[in-house]
Amino acid sequence: MILEWPHPQIDQDWDSGKHQWREITPLAYQQLLKATTLLYRVRDAFMQAEPVDVLAGGDGLYVCCKEEQGFYFARLLPGNDWCKRDSLPVPLPKAGADLWSESFKGEF
Repeated sequence: MILEWPHPQIDQDWDSGKHQWREITPLAYQQLLKATTLLYRVRDAFMQAEPVDVLAGGDGLYVCCKEEQGFYFARLLPGNDWCKRDSLPVPLPKAGADLWSESFKGEF
């Protein structure tokens, strides 16, 4: 499921210990990119500078987004874990997967 906005899903993922990337729309990615200053930015990923929460150890918890193969993803990540952003794979559609929603089949 592609999220039009990552909150509250990524917050719930973090709270439940499900550390995973969630697919978001390109528009959500662009809005998150422009919403605030950035703590980190590379060609295909960024981390917002405004923390969503502060963890017990004092590190901030931030919105982190990335683009991979034309798909966009978001999750929460502690600021000190920026360098680990690629250690968790994104849920890319499988090669040859039918990307058309069942609700659209037969309508064209």
